[in-house]
Amino acid sequence: MSPLISDYLQCFRQGEVDSAFFGLLDIGSKAIPELVLQFQQEQDNAIREFLVEVIWQYRQASAIPFLAERLYDPAPAIRRQALNGLVTLASPQVLEVLTVAKAHWRLQAKDTEAFADWLDEAIGQVESTQDNISIK
Repeated sequence: MSPLISDYLQCFRQGEVDSAFFGLLDIGSKAIPELVLQFQQEQDNAIREFLVEVIWQYRQASAIPFLAERLYDPAPAIRRQALNGLVTLASPQVLEVLTVAKAHWRLQAKDTEAFADWLDEAIGQVESTQDNISIK
């Protein structure tokens, strides 16, 4: 891991959330592959959730597959963060990802029903965004 990313993650661990967040964003989207790798190696869900947010805040379509995978994470906070990112990146690809995830989560136990409801809301938001784009 690059020393700069490591330093910002240490800032996050020390409670300097804004410094870590904006510092990582300042690095630029070229950091996404390294942040994804860091996510995969991280055990702490708070840091994992933070990394998901940083990755989607770059607003790069290349992050959609990563975010799509996070919709199936066992940690609800990580799933919600991925959902926020996907809604932000609204596109036909995102709509497909959300539709597939909705079918998956509707088949799961009742304790995930709230997430399935959030997926419904996200799909509506993405569809609305797509409708507005096609009107222009």
